[in-house]
Amino acid sequence: MSASIGRIAVFGGGGFIGSHLTRRLLANGYHLDVVDISSEKIGDVLGHDRLQFHELDIYEPENDAACAAIVERSDLVVDLIAYANPEQYVAMPLEVVDLNLFQNLKIVEDCIEAETRLIQFSTCEVYGMLGNRTGDDTVFDEDTSNLIMGPVGNQRWIYATAKQLLERMVYAHGERDGLDWTIVRPFNFIGPEMDYIIESPDEGTPRVFASFMSALMYDHPMFLVDGGKNMRTFTHIEDAIDALELIIENEGGRYTREVVNIGTPGNETTIRGFADLMRDIYREESPDGRLPPMREVDGEEYYGEGYEDCDRRIPGVDKLREAGWTPRYDLRATLENAMRYYIDKYELERAPSPALSD
Repeated sequence: MSASIGRIAVFGGGGFIGSHLTRRLLANGYHLDVVDISSEKIGDVLGHDRLQFHELDIYEPENDAACAAIVERSDLVVDLIAYANPEQYVAMPLEVVDLNLFQNLKIVEDCIEAETRLIQFSTCEVYGMLGNRTGDDTVFDEDTSNLIMGPVGNQRWIYATAKQLLERMVYAHGERDGLDWTIVRPFNFIGPEMDYIIESPDEGTPRVFASFMSALMYDHPMFLVDGGKNMRTFTHIEDAIDALELIIENEGGRYTREVVNIGTPGNETTIRGFADLMRDIYREESPDGRLPPMREVDGEEYYGEGYEDCDRRIPGVDKLREAGWTPRYDLRATLENAMRYYIDKYELERAPSPALSD
């Protein structure tokens, strides 16, 4: 625990990343204010004497004063609030911009007013269409890589554009107003409590891990968008939280006014390879070992008109490595850990109730 940080506000602390961060920060002795619209994923720590949960929607103007007061009493704000699903980018682009840019700017402004340090979550999608299959330019450097978006009509990029503008606004406030900031660009964190599981494809389109996990558990097709040829790197949530700890502690001001990638370059695979590995693990871990079919599907058919993707995204992580960060989980271990959580939960929920004795 950093001697200079006593209280941390985690906006979006009830979500996937936020729930894991909340537990780690409590274990490390911090006092927390957690702001979210749901506490379902942190129900196990709600009674903790160093945690205050605030069920607040930052969309609602009547909550502005409460959010500002939380920021005012905090030494650090971690802002995780976002819409972060490709289906949302093409189905509700205006709402995506409103939340991911304009609503988040209210938290930025509160931090300026209170002179509170801000860790602002962005996304690896700000690199846009930079990635390709050959050359060193596939490794994305936080300070030198270009940020290249697709055409306006391809609304997939509205999320990335909103996040990129948020980054630029945070940077500008640092220059003009002295805001103490760090921007985090996550690369595909996966683990327990990620996203939501669907029993039928008609219930939505969660991100790739949760989509494939749903298909495995409920025996519906594993959809390979555009053939599953695109490549991604995946990061175990515990490795990501290890990196966040370094950023929070910020020894020697290492991450003050820095953009930081968090990802595991060695955990790269095609989406088809990702699906194949999940199938191998599920065959070993599942009690029945059955596997659903895999089906190739066009990206616009799956996500909606305006969807587009890039080939490859590999994070440059020198800023973390220089501070001693090394990921502990390779891709198989990452998937085994995350999948075991859902398999155990699935089996527990479907276990027959014990018979009542007379």
